Amino acid sequence: MKKYLIIFLLLPLISFSQFTEKKIYNIKKIDKSPHIDGNLNDDIWKGLHVAKDFSQLEPNNGEKEKHHQRTEVKMCYDDRNIYFGVMMYDNAPDSILTELSRRDQENKNYDEFGIWINPFNDGQIEYNFSVTAAGVQKDAKFFPSGSDNTWDAVWKSAVKINNNGWVAEFAIPFSSLRFSNDGKPWAINMGRTIRRYRSVYTWNPIDAEYLSSISLQAGLIDGIKNVNPPLRLSFMPYASVYTNIYNGETTFPYNYGMDLKYGINESFTLDMTLIPDFGQVASDAEILNLSPFEIKYEEKRQFFNEGTELFNKGENMFYSRRIQDDLINATKVSGRTKNGLGFATLNAITNQTENKPLTNYNVMIFDQTFGNNSSISMMNTNMIQNGSNKDANVTGLFARINNKANTHTYVGELKMSQEFITETLPILIYPPEHSINITKGFSGMLSIGKISGKYRYDLWSSFEDDKYNPNDLGFLYSNNEINSGLSISYNQLKENKQFISSRFSSTISYETLFTEQKFVNLNLDMEGRVTFRNHLTVFMSAEINPYQGNDFYESRTENFNNPVKLSKSVKVRTHISTDYRKSFAIDLSLGGKLNPLYDGYSYHWRISPRYRINDKSSIRYVLSLENKYNDIGFVTNDTLPILIYPPETRFVFGKRDVFMITNVLEGSYILNNKMDFSTKIRHYWSGVKYNQFSELETNGYLSNTNYFSGHDANFNAWTIDMALNWWFAPGSQMSIVWKNSMQDYNDILTIDWFDNINNTFKTIPQNSLSFKIVYYLDYLYLRKKQ
Repeated sequence: MKKYLIIFLLLPLISFSQFTEKKIYNIKKIDKSPHIDGNLNDDIWKGLHVAKDFSQLEPNNGEKEKHHQRTEVKMCYDDRNIYFGVMMYDNAPDSILTELSRRDQENKNYDEFGIWINPFNDGQIEYNFSVTAAGVQKDAKFFPSGSDNTWDAVWKSAVKINNNGWVAEFAIPFSSLRFSNDGKPWAINMGRTIRRYRSVYTWNPIDAEYLSSISLQAGLIDGIKNVNPPLRLSFMPYASVYTNIYNGETTFPYNYGMDLKYGINESFTLDMTLIPDFGQVASDAEILNLSPFEIKYEEKRQFFNEGTELFNKGENMFYSRRIQDDLINATKVSGRTKNGLGFATLNAITNQTENKPLTNYNVMIFDQTFGNNSSISMMNTNMIQNGSNKDANVTGLFARINNKANTHTYVGELKMSQEFITETLPILIYPPEHSINITKGFSGMLSIGKISGKYRYDLWSSFEDDKYNPNDLGFLYSNNEINSGLSISYNQLKENKQFISSRFSSTISYETLFTEQKFVNLNLDMEGRVTFRNHLTVFMSAEINPYQGNDFYESRTENFNNPVKLSKSVKVRTHISTDYRKSFAIDLSLGGKLNPLYDGYSYHWRISPRYRINDKSSIRYVLSLENKYNDIGFVTNDTLPILIYPPETRFVFGKRDVFMITNVLEGSYILNNKMDFSTKIRHYWSGVKYNQFSELETNGYLSNTNYFSGHDANFNAWTIDMALNWWFAPGSQMSIVWKNSMQDYNDILTIDWFDNINNTFKTIPQNSLSFKIVYYLDYLYLRKKQ
C-alpha cells in the first residue's frame, strides 16, 4: 500500500509540458517617439512587425478571433518607454461599450485592451497596463498568490473610436518596471475584451485547463537590449487641510509630507513615505463582534498595499493594519535579480501614544524562483518596542514546487514565533535586575494538489501549536489546532449547450487541538456554480457537521480545558446573479442553518440591485438581513463564593436571539476619464436578546443556573463617505472628501427600525471635510526645466 501511495505522489513530477509553443515578437528600437493621441498615423508605426491572430480565452477557449473583430498590435521602444499601437477592428463600432469608471474599477460595461509584461520571464510578477474604450486607465500587478490593484504607475495612453473599430496607444516607461538589462526575452501577453459578448481574446493562446499557470502561457518580446534608462527618481509631496467637527468643537488640522520613489538600479526600487496622512481612507465596515476572535478589516492605505506582494507568501505573518496611523515614516525596498532572487523589506516607525510606546516594525523576505513557477522563500517579521515592553519575532520558510507540466504542486511551510517579555526579578536590590522570558511557538503545513484539468484535488494538513502567535505584526484567528482535509472539484472549461461555465466541488476537513489532539470538528462541504448561456449565474452550497464538536475558544480561557459542545448542523446557501451587461442587474442570496442540540436555527438573505443610469452614472443598493435563534455564546465567568482552594470558576453562557440588518447605498458620477464623484452610505444595526443563562459543565454541555444579569445589546454603526477625485496631471491627484460617522451601543434592545434610526441620529456625529493635493514630480522633468 505504501508503495502505491508513493507512486501516486511522485507521478505528477514526471509529467510533460502541455503548453503550446510561445509566440515571439521581434521589437525594434527607435530614435523618435510616437505621439500618443489615439491615432496610428505616425511614420514610426509603418513597417513594424504586427502581432495578430488572437485566440479566445473565454467563453469558447481556443476559438480563433473573427476577421471582422481581429486585433493587430505593433510595438517599439527607446531608452525611456515601450510603445504599443493597437488596432481593434469591429464591424459595429457604434456597439463598442464605453461606460466611464473610476481608475482601476472592474466589472463595468466597457471594452478593454490590456498588456501583461514580465521582464524576468519567471512566472512571478506581471505588470498589467489596460485602457478601456472610454479612455480610463487600469494598472495592477499579478503574481501567483493574487493581484495588487492598488498599484498606480505613471504612464500614457490614448484611445479613439473610428469607422473601423477603436484604437489604443500606450507609452509605458521603463521606470514603471523592474527588469534586468541582460538582453534576454521578456514574457508578454495581451488581451482584448469585447464586453457585449463577454468574450476575452489573448495574443498568446491560454489553455483554460492550466489557468493556475496563466503567467507561464505568455508570449515573448525579443530585442530589448542596451537600454539606458534614465534615473528613476520621483517625489510626491502632499498637503492636506481638514475641518473636523465633533461634540460642538471645530478643529482645523493640516498635514504635509512626501512620498519618494528611487530606482536603485533597473531591478530594485526604494519607496519611502514621510509623515503620511491617511485621513481620507474609506471607513471600515464595522460590526458587532460576539466571537472570541478579533475582526480582520481590509487594508485600504495605498502605501501598505502597493509593492508588498512578496509578503503575501507569509500569509498570516504580516497584517499591515498592526502598523497604526500614528506613523512617523516608513520605507520599502523591493526587486528581483536576473537570477530570480527576489527581495523585499518594509520598515515602519510609529510614534508613542498613551497606549503604546515608540515602536519599530520590520518585514523582510527572500524569494528564489526557479523552473515551472516554483519558489523557495524565507520571511521574517519583527516588532521592537521602546523600553522594557514586549518584543516579537516570527520567521517562516516556504516552498512551492510545481512539476514540469504545471499540473501538480507541492507546498510546504514552517514558521516559528518568539515573544520576548522583560520581567523584573523579585530581589530587593537597586537598580532592579531584569530577565527576559522567551516563548516559542511553531506552525507548519504540507499539501499536494492537482491544479489543472477538469478534475482537480487538494490534500493538506496544517498545524499551529498552543504557543504560536504571529499577531504582533500578523493575523491569526486561533492557534493550537491541527487541520487536515481533502478537496476535489470538477471544472467545466468550455461552453456547452447549457452552460458557459460550471464548477462543482466537495471538501472534507477534520480538526483537532494540537495539544492532546482533542476532537474539534468534522466538516463536509459541497458547492456548485453554473453560468447559463444568458449569463445568469447560480451558486449553491451545503455544509454538514455530522458529529457534535467541541469549541475550545468560546469560553475565553488560555488553557483550552473548558470546551462547549457544538451541535450537529446543516447549513445551506444559494446565490443568484444576473447579467451585468444590462442596465439593471440584481444579486440575490439566501440560506439557513439548523443546530438541533440547542433547538437553534438561523436564516439570512441579501438583495443587491444595481442600475446603470448612463455611461457616466450608476447606483447600487444592498440590503442584507440575518437572524439567529437560540444561538449559544459566552457571557461571563466569575469565581464561585466557596471557601476552597484553588477557587473554582463558573463559566456562564447564554441562549440568545441575534439579528443583523445592513443597508448600503452606493453611487457614482464619472465626469470624464480624469474626474469622478462617488458616495457610499452604510447603516449597520445588530441586536442581541438573551432568553436564558446556563452554566458550562466539565463535559461541555450546559446546565441551568441562577445567574441573571442584563447582557442585551443594541449596536448601530453609520458612515458616509463622499469623495471627488481629479487626476489633473500624470500621477497627480486632488481630492475632496467628506466623512460622517455615528456609533451607538447600549444594553436596551430597540425593536422598531424607525425608533432605532432616530436614536442613532441623536448620538454625537463625527464630521470631517478634507482637501488634499498630491503632486507628482519626476526628476528628469525638473532637470529639463532647468
